[in-house]
Amino acid sequence: MSFTRRGVLAAVALAQSNLLGGCFGGTDGTQAGSGSTGGADPTATATPEPTTGEPTATATETPTPTPVANADMAAATTNVLSEFEWFRSEYDTTLTQFRIAVNRVYTVLTEIEDAETRTESDVTALRTATTDLAEFVQANLVDHFAVDPALRTGNNVYVRDLERGVSRDDREFQNTAISRAKSFYQRVISNPYISNELSRRPVYGPLYDMLVPGGSDRIVALVSEDDDFVTWAHPDLDDSTADDGIDRHTHEFPSGHRTFTHAHPHSTPHPLRDHTNEPELNRLYAYGDDGVSILVDGESHRERLDDFEPALTGLFGPVKSDGRTTGVTLMIGTVGPAWDAVPVYVEAFDSVDAAQAVTESTDPVGSEGVMSLAGRNWERVFYDAAGTTIYAYRLRAGRAVITALPADVPWERRPEWAADLRGTWLAVE
Repeated sequence: MSFTRRGVLAAVALAQSNLLGGCFGGTDGTQAGSGSTGGADPTATATPEPTTGEPTATATETPTPTPVANADMAAATTNVLSEFEWFRSEYDTTLTQFRIAVNRVYTVLTEIEDAETRTESDVTALRTATTDLAEFVQANLVDHFAVDPALRTGNNVYVRDLERGVSRDDREFQNTAISRAKSFYQRVISNPYISNELSRRPVYGPLYDMLVPGGSDRIVALVSEDDDFVTWAHPDLDDSTADDGIDRHTHEFPSGHRTFTHAHPHSTPHPLRDHTNEPELNRLYAYGDDGVSILVDGESHRERLDDFEPALTGLFGPVKSDGRTTGVTLMIGTVGPAWDAVPVYVEAFDSVDAAQAVTESTDPVGSEGVMSLAGRNWERVFYDAAGTTIYAYRLRAGRAVITALPADVPWERRPEWAADLRGTWLAVE
């Protein structure tokens, strides 16, 4: 992978980790005294400078930087947020420019196809167009997708085939090379190709690898704080999500709340009443205008998803901060028919100090000890949401603050909570 803005941000987060202060807060350290340099005698006493009567300047002490908590997770979280932001704000423009660059190659191929005689200058014109395209792809797409080698290489197989045909003066070979090239470039800007190989919903490749480093059957939905962009990160690398029977799709309940990670074979239309699989305990997490909520079916014997109504709403509301620069809600589930998605909320701030400040004790959010997960200590927090006490877990990672698994069930009464995050970047073991 090329040296990118995302990599730079991660490197900065790691570079700041020279002094770790635990999970929350911690004490500032002091730099060790500098040792001798060169071959000088470490016991030698420096000769004082003569006094001139001018006032001696007082040395300015360099402030000790705030320790970076969980530096490795801080770098990984920075990458996740940066990648999500690229898909939210830059994807559309980048794909438009990609199509334009591909069309330039196609236009050159059409002109060569119409030429009565093809020469080396035609090969050069094609190589120039494919090189321009390859440079664009390398700069803008390879960090986000697994891109076909022919798009990443200027002197690709199509250029070389045309060059062979021209050098041999073999018109039939040239025609075949041009036809194959036109077919390829026409295909890579088609909607089916874009939706499968350069997809924005769902996203494959790097974003999924960041969220689920070891690879698994996890599927992660991501929703921007303003709810202006929703996508899924999914491991389905080989099959089209349009026809493989497990298309990502949104279920909307009568209350307007949605689930994003549920997956199963389905027809179109696909109403809720078609489902016979009830979530365990007739409870599920869903996302609505009020953020993450818990929906409950009080008529369990009817087994109808239409009956699910919000019982607890705005589960992350009290932990959200006005000073954040980024806010993303993640629903982490498993590919399949189950309704098992669990919520995580990630905020980023413009500095480590700002992130530390929001995790300090406040009236709305209380704290009660920590719980260990994969060698990291998660703070146990509780707060009021719509008159109900919500129990959750919180962790600070550099400039990010992560809150996970809010519920009205106290921590000690839950099953192994870490299982819901296993396999993700939050719980790499």
